[in-house]
Formats: sequence, C-alpha cells, structure tokens
Amino acid sequence: MFDWFLSIFLDERCPLCRRAAGGDFVCQGCDRQLQRCQFSNPKYYWQGNFPLFVLGHYDGTLKGAIAAMKYNNQPALGTWLGEKLAYTWQTSFSAPPKVTVIPVPMHSEKQQQRGFNQAGLIAKRFAEINKLRCDHVSLQRTKATKPLFELNVAQRQQEMEGAFSFDAKTFRQRPQKPVLLVDDIYTSGTTAREARRVLQENGVSVLGIVAIATPKLPPTPKSPKDK
Repeated sequence: MFDWFLSIFLDERCPLCRRAAGGDFVCQGCDRQLQRCQFSNPKYYWQGNFPLFVLGHYDGTLKGAIAAMKYNNQPALGTWLGEKLAYTWQTSFSAPPKVTVIPVPMHSEKQQQRGFNQAGLIAKRFAEINKLRCDHVSLQRTKATKPLFELNVAQRQQEMEGAFSFDAKTFRQRPQKPVLLVDDIYTSGTTAREARRVLQENGVSVLGIVAIATPKLPPTPKSPKDK
C-alpha cells in the first residue's frame, strides 16, 4: 500500500495504462501482456538473403507501446523496447555476431516534428547492451516520403526509391563489420530493403534487420492430432 501511495506521489505510473508501476518503468500487468505478444522464436525469419530478427507480433500491448512511444511523446518507451530487444538477441545466439548497428533514419522534417527517431532510440539501447557501435549519421533519409501503409507494394517501392543517402567518410572503420539495421516495425520490408540497397552500393555488407514488431505471424506448429 505504501508503494502505491509513493508511486502516486512521485507520479511513477505505467506509461501504457497509467496505473501505479510499483517501482518499475512498466507495470507488471502490461509487461505480462507484452510478453504474450512476443514470439517464442524471434529467429524464425532469420534466414534467406535478408534475415529478420523480430521481438513479437504487432498487436495488443506491443502495438500500443509503439503507438504510445511515437504519438504520445513517450521516447522512454523506445529505450525500454530497445532493452527488451537487446536481451532477446543475446539469448537467441550462442555467439551473437559482431556488427555495426544503424537505425533506419527518419527524414529530418519528420524527426523535428516528433522530437526523436524511434528507431534511433531502440538502436542506441540495443547497441549499448550488446557493446556494439551504433552509427546514427552515415545513413540519412533525404526524401520525405508518404506513409507507406496507404500504398500497394509497387507504389511503396516507387515511393522509397532514392529515399536514402550514405556518407562513406563518416562510416569508415577498420576492420569493417557488417551492418545490422534496426527499426520499430517491419511490415513489407520495402523501407529496409531500400536502406540495404544503398548500403550495399557503397560496399557495406548488411547482415540483416532487427525490429520490435511485425504484423507477420509465423505458422502455428501443428498438434499431433493435425498430423
């Protein structure tokens, strides 16, 4: 009871439900709900020529957390989500690959309006925990694009063409490590693939992309009765 009163007094409230957080950043109830959105195998899509590592399904509390971060001015949620992504990455590999982390950039005008790049917040914490270099400046978004959810696949590709630029001088490193892109949501992959194309054209190897959420769902394993 004392903790509850102290939480109210200090306004230590969960940023998702606004209830007392009990000394944590997110309350235990919301944290449990978010865990239900997490994939049992975040490496399911870590395959092919552009592997994807993703924390969970873009639904429920995880979707709400991303929305609160972006649209309710809750940048601290980006750091919190980046931490969850980082520890999930660590425990998913026996020897996590050594990479340079690059967040998918926002156009400067949009970032100025929002006040932060959510992918940048996630990437910064992800890199800190995994002791990796995080490069926020070499890859830039130079084209202000329309919201992609309004467009079909062909229109998305056309809209994203030429959206990024790369400054090889700021990126210089020896020895060169592959790049791991970081974003909040992975939908069709159009944005990430265009970013990868620009990096590869500049001689940079791209290992894959990590994201907080995707609307894609891995197939549910069949039960013995279904076999």
